[in-house]
Amino acid sequence: MKALLLFCPLLFGVTGCTQDALCSNDVQQVARDPGSDRYAATLVRNCGATTDYATVVRVGRASEAQSAVKEVFVADTDHGAATRGAQGAIWTSVVWTAPGKLSIAYAKDARVYRQKDHAKGATISFLKSGPMAAPQVD
Repeated sequence: MKALLLFCPLLFGVTGCTQDALCSNDVQQVARDPGSDRYAATLVRNCGATTDYATVVRVGRASEAQSAVKEVFVADTDHGAATRGAQGAIWTSVVWTAPGKLSIAYAKDARVYRQKDHAKGATISFLKSGPMAAPQVD
């Protein structure tokens, strides 16, 4: 039993103690608030073959540590029902419409796990939508 208790911390040290250690996070976009040092980062979280890719939007401040960043939106394709964007994520558009006002448009059929309307002093609005495309030029 003692050997097992000594082996477990070693095992956790090699494999990681949290889910984040087993997942990759690839940044797709960073939008900067024109009125402050706030930013919104859109990333794709991949936790392996048995789970769908998650699209995550995080809001933070350039003057703060990464540990202070807040996740304000998390969604996935709901088993392929939502339109996929780059790298397996759902389609999103994340823009600062004015200082302190963030707008997140996302695939209308996405399964949303988290949606917060305030973070780091910013107000956040959400819009379910289809992918937007540039108009055709004749």
